[in-house]
Amino acid sequence: MVVAICLAVAALHLVTGPHYRGPLREFVAGYLIDLALPFCLVLLLGVGLDRTPLLRRPAVRVSAVFLLGAVVELLQYLGIPLFGRTFDPLDLLMYATGAIAALAFEQVAFSRRPPDRTQPIS
Repeated sequence: MVVAICLAVAALHLVTGPHYRGPLREFVAGYLIDLALPFCLVLLLGVGLDRTPLLRRPAVRVSAVFLLGAVVELLQYLGIPLFGRTFDPLDLLMYATGAIAALAFEQVAFSRRPPDRTQPIS
């Protein structure tokens, strides 16, 4: 499932960006990837949990992804064009929202619920 999500995020790069002319143009062209990419990265970091104990902690994964985005934005602010040229403080909000949303998604999609013991076994 994580691979499918990451492939969808990669495909978004093909249809979004400054040349996008569809609905919600400002959001899609300016912020959708800033939301979707951290979402994908947090999920990817969670895939290798059995090999990297530090990444078992959700706060570590979210912090790492957010800090990566923050460094990119800082460099853009300083005039160093890394993964873009324009500093936008709202990008930081999108990075945080995407990363935190990934944790919520993990809880819903990948939580292991114990079997219901209230039902009699037949």
